[in-house]
Amino acid sequence: MAINQAITSLSAITLAFLTFFLAKYTKTLAIEAKKTRKQQSEPHVIVTAVHDFERPSIVMIVIKNIGHGLASNISFKASKNIVKAFGTDEKSVGEAQPITGGPLVSGIPTLGPGETRIIDWGQYYGLKKVYGEAELTVDCSFYFGEVLLPTVQCKIDVESFAGTIANEGLRLRGVKALESIAQKIK
Repeated sequence: MAINQAITSLSAITLAFLTFFLAKYTKTLAIEAKKTRKQQSEPHVIVTAVHDFERPSIVMIVIKNIGHGLASNISFKASKNIVKAFGTDEKSVGEAQPITGGPLVSGIPTLGPGETRIIDWGQYYGLKKVYGEAELTVDCSFYFGEVLLPTVQCKIDVESFAGTIANEGLRLRGVKALESIAQKIK
């Protein structure tokens, strides 16, 4: 009888410990699920540099909310002055012009999910003359409702565009072909 009571007591204690650990694990899973749901509903604003396929050789800066919530009071701080610089080869590089207005300077009041702002940054040779192989860091600060979210740090560069395709897009070639035909008809 004493052995049965000892086994029953040991089983009850073991079951209590297992229940405690299962409850603790379930609570941890619930907290993580809540965090994940919250993060999936928050905005996430990024800054990237992309090639414009519609216009040969143009590099653009794109600001985009890749999150699922409305970002507000968006501001930017760059590690270096951001300038526009153009030039299709080393000989044709013009004078760099500072960006004195627009979203990178004055910020953006609100940016919905998937919304973008696109800025012509320049052409490879012009930008290369100004920035060389250096990266620019752009810090994006923004709110989700009344909450200031952690700053997102984005890096943009010019060097990664070296040797990339800068051909005229299909639409532009089509327009030029139609213009050529129109000239011949006159």
